[in-house]
Amino acid sequence: MNIFDAIRKHYNVSGVHATTAPDNPRSQFAVDRYKNHLPKLIKPGMRALDLGCNAGRYTFAMEEMGAIATGIDFAEIPLRHAKEVAQKRKSRCQFNIGNIAALPYKENSFDLALLPQNNGYLSYQTLESLTVQLKEILSDNGIFVVIMHDELVKRAGEETLLERYDVQTGLMEGHITLPGKGVYAAPWVFWTVAFAKYIIEKHLALEKVEQIEDNRFMLVFCNKKK
Repeated sequence: MNIFDAIRKHYNVSGVHATTAPDNPRSQFAVDRYKNHLPKLIKPGMRALDLGCNAGRYTFAMEEMGAIATGIDFAEIPLRHAKEVAQKRKSRCQFNIGNIAALPYKENSFDLALLPQNNGYLSYQTLESLTVQLKEILSDNGIFVVIMHDELVKRAGEETLLERYDVQTGLMEGHITLPGKGVYAAPWVFWTVAFAKYIIEKHLALEKVEQIEDNRFMLVFCNKKK
């Protein structure tokens, strides 16, 4: 199973939902979760990258916080919506089609990179590859912000987990039903906070871990080049 192809397929088919569309008030709850956290990290003029931006919900939010924001995603349909919203708002946000495994950016392009709750789409190898890329793409003392659930906490007691969990890769099989459109593969990778820290700290320095909610964590890493 190619997790990137599977996820791209169902995101393009599902399109943009009210809870992910940045121009729909119903999507604001996702940004509001971090109103006491993200604004403390974003400084005016900071160059910020939204990794896996979908329709740009967090990209536009970071711009509103003062950042020069760019979003990247591999699903064309949500990106098209993001660009339409940017045009209507006369926003400076840029949106790029691309794969997190091979980011199309030069050295020192950004001061902050945000991975907002989509680390489950990344294999262990891909997250490490992403971190290696960010070591170059982020400026000196640039920060990498990971917002994630801990699957060990989330899935404790889940009876069907072992039946669809691949011990060697951490990949969990799953499916999503899109009303009127069919059933699509929705694989997910089993991540814990401890393991994410272990992989990312090989290349970036851990600054802090904040617990946002019962099972929602913000990990902040710093790119110390000197």
